[in-house]
Amino acid sequence: MRFLLLVFLLGMLYGETIVAQEEAGFLKEYVRSFNLRQSDTVLIDLQIPYELIDWDEDIVRTFTQLESFSMPKDILRKLFRRGRYSMYGKRKDKVLRVFMPDVHHVIMVQGYQLTDEVVAQIYVPKNFPVKVVCNSRTPEEQLMDLWLQQEVLTRRMKFPIRRAINADFYDDVKFQEGKIIAASPMNGTKRFLNLKVKANGKEYQLVSRIGKLYENPSDLLDKVVVFVEHNMAPELRKSTNQGMIIVQENAKGELELIDKSALPDLLLVAK
Repeated sequence: MRFLLLVFLLGMLYGETIVAQEEAGFLKEYVRSFNLRQSDTVLIDLQIPYELIDWDEDIVRTFTQLESFSMPKDILRKLFRRGRYSMYGKRKDKVLRVFMPDVHHVIMVQGYQLTDEVVAQIYVPKNFPVKVVCNSRTPEEQLMDLWLQQEVLTRRMKFPIRRAINADFYDDVKFQEGKIIAASPMNGTKRFLNLKVKANGKEYQLVSRIGKLYENPSDLLDKVVVFVEHNMAPELRKSTNQGMIIVQENAKGELELIDKSALPDLLLVAK
């Protein structure tokens, strides 16, 4: 039997409210609110996948979720209590900085590295000035940022995303134009598809979350797409995954596949 336990903690700093929700004894969602008094700008400084969403309230509210984890629940509970998943707000010169300092610390247990997967939604008053920080300093970190951006887009299809990407390193991300030569559904899910893409004479096996865009996977055959090879998630749903197909939002806020000619200027690769 499933149950929910809501734990409410009140803090004075920034007039913030914290809500931690536990399900069956382990953390599922972490909610925090920040008062905007004496602030004229919100600065988002996060290196986890996140969505930035407008709303009509006069506070900033963050929802942090654990999507999946490869660790025992008791360890997860201890990490939560020690503040690993805590979102913070720090005000300086009328700028409210929202950040999560501890989530990227490596977790080692008996010589094994454990992983967790954290995403966030950040609600900001409509038309309130917002700045975002891109922390990537190398091409490898840039590729990670791009991967996180695509993860958020394909998981949260109802919400727009504004994710900071450092254009200085886009020349180092190897965008390829490829053709889908095989597409099939995966058992037990409508969201994931098994795809095979041929790019530059090489074939790649992919697992993509674009199933809801194409009820009939065969409609994808021979489509030309933008593809990036990576090893961020070499296996998804027990299937080989060698990269990602790039999607973007159209004017209606819907996800769509793109070809290289449709890439935004900051995605163009130097010839």
